Amino acid sequence: IRTFTTKSFQMCPIPNPANCSPGQEPTDSPDRLCEDSQSLNSNFSRKTHILILATTRSGSSFVGQLFNQHSDVFYLFEPLYHVQYTLLPKMTQNKSPADRRVMLGASRDLLRSLYDCDLYFMENYIKPQPINHTTDRLFRRGASKALCSLPVCDALGSSDIYLEEGDCVKKCGSLNMTLAMESCKDHGHVAIKIVRVPEVNDLRALVEDPRLNLKVIQLVRDPRGILASRS
Repeated sequence: IRTFTTKSFQMCPIPNPANCSPGQEPTDSPDRLCEDSQSLNSNFSRKTHILILATTRSGSSFVGQLFNQHSDVFYLFEPLYHVQYTLLPKMTQNKSPADRRVMLGASRDLLRSLYDCDLYFMENYIKPQPINHTTDRLFRRGASKALCSLPVCDALGSSDIYLEEGDCVKKCGSLNMTLAMESCKDHGHVAIKIVRVPEVNDLRALVEDPRLNLKVIQLVRDPRGILASRS
C-alpha cells in the first residue's frame, strides 16, 4: 500500500531567463512557483479518501482493517447498511429501475456527506432516530478503531488497545455523532468499505468530483472461492 501523502507529485515550472534583464537573477524560485501552482488547488480536498468496493465474502473486511489500523485514517464499516435498511421496505417487490435509481442516489449522497465528515446526514437513515445526535444503533460501530477511541470514547484504558468489536460497544456505550464528526475531521483520510453498490460505474459522480480526491479499490475474487465461503 502506497504511503499516504497530502501533496501530489508534480513538475514545477522553471523560471524563464528571457524575462530577466542581463545579469539579473530570476525573481521567482522554482519552490515559489510550486507554491503558487499548488495554491490553485486550494479549493480541492487535501485528503485522499478511499472507497473499498466489493461483493460479500471477497476479503473486503480484511482489506478495510488494513486501513483501519492506520492512525491517520477514519474508517467506517458498511454505512450503506442504514440506507438499505430504511429504503428497501418502501420499494416494490420487483425492485424497478426507478427503485434502483433512488437507492443509488441515496447511497451516493450519504457517501459524499461522510467523506465531508458530515455524520449528521446519516442520522436520516438510522432507526430509531438518534436523540441529541446520540445513538446505539450504528451498524458495526466496533469495527472502526476511530469510533472506539478518544475523543469519541473516553471509557477505555491503556489495556484496551486490542479491544474486540463487541467489547467496544459495551464499554463505550452510545455513540455521540458530534464527537465522531470531530474525530473524522482530525484524521487525514476517510476510508469506507461497502458491498451494497453493484457496479463501480455507479460511483462515477463521486470519483470524478475533484473536491473529494477519491480513490476506489475494487476487490475481485474467484467466484468459486466466494461460493465456498458462503456455504
